[in-house]
Parts: sequence; structure tokens; C-alpha cells
Amino acid sequence: MFSIKDVIVILDTLKLDLSNAIVYLKEQKMRFLNKGNITVVDRGNNLIVSEPGDPDVVPEPANILITDLSGNVIEGTGQPIQNFTTHLEIYRAFPNTGAIVHSHGMYTTAWAQSGRDIPVYGTSHFDFFKEAIPCTRAMTSSEAEEDYGTAAGNCIVEIFEKKSLSPDATPGVLLFQHGAYIWGETAMEAANRAVALEQLAMLAYLTEKINPDIKDLNRNIFPASL
Repeated sequence: MFSIKDVIVILDTLKLDLSNAIVYLKEQKMRFLNKGNITVVDRGNNLIVSEPGDPDVVPEPANILITDLSGNVIEGTGQPIQNFTTHLEIYRAFPNTGAIVHSHGMYTTAWAQSGRDIPVYGTSHFDFFKEAIPCTRAMTSSEAEEDYGTAAGNCIVEIFEKKSLSPDATPGVLLFQHGAYIWGETAMEAANRAVALEQLAMLAYLTEKINPDIKDLNRNIFPASL
């Protein structure tokens, strides 16, 4: 059982981790026009650490929000991120997930808009994701009208179940005609994977341009350490 002091220390650490991950994503040109967001979950206390929903607020530790699992703000000023409920659905379905990055990187978004999975064309992909990055189905008008964020989360969970994918081995997904969600145990791990996915999306696009007949990677001929 954590004491109040322990909880404060944990949350302050997560706030700093989240803020540092945002700085890193900006340095890597992954926050074009402030698009995208990131959250971290404190599962021990059932709390979410989130950047502010207002993109004009500087996401430094003092401005980071703490919410409960219903999105009610416990600490901080302002509203949670717009797609907060999507993050919640991922956290609920994938219990080993500690942080989620939502990305609108150019190449990952292009694949999402095309409705295509990102294939495994090389060992670089396999270093980060053990399978093709799946793209969800289109959500229905009724789903979107009722609650877009929850519907998006349901579509994400659904594609992992449909394809029998492990969210730990393939910690990323494309939301059809929208963008990407990438996760990890920590904010920085999720951010690193988001940067990697954008690079892999670009490589896959270029690979198909150079060789339209390319096939998926034959993983049996490469050692697992590559």
C-alpha cells in the first residue's frame, strides 16, 4: 500500500518522464503542428498522467494533468486530450502497457489513410515489431457519433483479437484514416517506438516504390539478434 508521499513521488516522476518524452518527440519532428499526444498510466493507483488537452499549453511537468480512469481531472488545469477514451480502451485491453503515444507522422498516417498494414520488409522492422503493423477497419457512423474515442479504442482492440496478435510483441497499430497508436512500458519507450514506426513506414513505402514485387521478410533465415 502506497503512502500519500509515495504516490506524489511516483506521479512527479511520471510527469517528468512524460514531459521528457514530448521534448524528444518534438526533437524528432514527430509533433508537427502540435498533432499527437501521450499519456502514462499509474496502474497501482488507477491514475492517468496526461499532457494538457490544449495544444497551446506548454507540456512541462507543472502543467501535466492527473486524471482518474474516467477522465476526471484530479490535478492540473484544463481538459484531458481529445482522444483520452481511446487511450483508456488500450490500457484496459493491454495490461502490460504503461504509456501510449498517438502519432500523426507523415508516413504512418499515409499508411493509415490508405487502410493498409505496414508489412515486415526488413530486419529493422523486426527489431521493433514482430508482425506487420495492423490497420483497423473503418468505424461506422453510429459508432463515431456515439463516442469516437471509445469506438477507435474498440477498433484497435478488435484488430488485435481478429489477427491473434500480441500487443507486447507488436506494440503499435494504425487507426484507419486517422493515425497511429504506439505503446510501451514507459513514456520514453513508447516515444522511441513511435519514432521507429515512422521510419519503418517510410522505408516500407520506399521499398515498394523501388521493388513493387517485394515479399514479406523471410524471418527464418535471420537470427533473432539481428
